[in-house]
Amino acid sequence: MAESENNLPIPAPERAPAGIDDLAREQTAERLRFALEQGRFDVLELDRRLVVVYAARTAAELAAVTADLPALTDIAPVELRTKSGSRTKSGRWIVPDRIVVEATSGPVHLDFTDAFCPHAEVAVQVSIRSGSLRLTVPRGWQINTDRVDITSGKIRDELTAPALPHLPLLHVEGQVGSGYILAENPEPPRRSFWAWLRRRPAV
Repeated sequence: MAESENNLPIPAPERAPAGIDDLAREQTAERLRFALEQGRFDVLELDRRLVVVYAARTAAELAAVTADLPALTDIAPVELRTKSGSRTKSGRWIVPDRIVVEATSGPVHLDFTDAFCPHAEVAVQVSIRSGSLRLTVPRGWQINTDRVDITSGKIRDELTAPALPHLPLLHVEGQVGSGYILAENPEPPRRSFWAWLRRRPAV
């Protein structure tokens, strides 16, 4: 703390509250929608909280809206293991910061299309022999497979959308024998015949 000419301490300037952007608001809103689906509150309470979210100016205001919800750090790792059968993780789910996949000869599908990911980065540990891993991620997500050791298999990167820096990054590492890993974006929605006639967009 500095001193004035009269040797009196000069108080340090107060820090402005941490600001937030639209992405932070949308992530908080999505977390509230998941809480609704889990039965933690009703639609009226969701509407009330969403009003607060979209009017929030600081990180503290956003944190207060979800203060009574379970901490996202408590999410257990997802572990999918199969020998000759198939395993799928899809629909509405909360993505943990660590996922384990073991596939001897069967296929595993991780579909993040409708999932909520509160993490900037997610570690995906794989052990694939003659099986396969299919990763379906929303447009803008990134998948890094530089740390995957391949024997005779392959990695197929079919992501068509450019990566966006503010969206999640999947770090895939481990071993692939004679199987493969496929990275893809979901199929774009198709318009129905009547929507095509009316020139309405796909939903």
